[in-house]
Amino acid sequence: MRQHLSLLFLLLLSTCPVLARNGLNGTYIATAYSDHGITASGEHTHRHIVAADPDVLPLGTRIKITKAGAYSGEYVVADTGAKIVGKRLDIYIPSEAAAIKFGVHHVHVNIISMGAGTQASTKEADRAVKADVAKDLRSPADEGAATAEDVEATKATEQPKRIRTADAEPSVETASNREDSKRH
Repeated sequence: MRQHLSLLFLLLLSTCPVLARNGLNGTYIATAYSDHGITASGEHTHRHIVAADPDVLPLGTRIKITKAGAYSGEYVVADTGAKIVGKRLDIYIPSEAAAIKFGVHHVHVNIISMGAGTQASTKEADRAVKADVAKDLRSPADEGAATAEDVEATKATEQPKRIRTADAEPSVETASNREDSKRH
């Protein structure tokens, strides 16, 4: 009887998500892919999606990746792949050239929340990641949810635009000027 209780305790201990998650944090091998389409979870490919082994990181798992250079940030596991086995990740990068340039990295992964392996948990995690990235872009923090790629894309949309005035002198219009002119 005592052996059965010990075995039951060990089984419960190994299946508890909080305790099991600790063994999943750590170093992973990361590559990148740029194939546009529908992921294993039914989501369209977009930034902040990774493919992972569902036996290691189920669909809908939110993770924080560091040591991935410009691609360090928050991601959701929304895809799988035949070659993605064990502690491997495939980061979605829209540009094929950038994905090839990414190569292979040893990255660090911290699990934010474990997914349930369902489309619903993936959608929920994807919304949470997008919200964290948007919040981070409004008030950037070191190693936040947003990647350097997100920051650069935001800066590009905030670049001043040169416009011509009636007297042919170019003036500078910024996002805040455009907002002010819309209000008046």
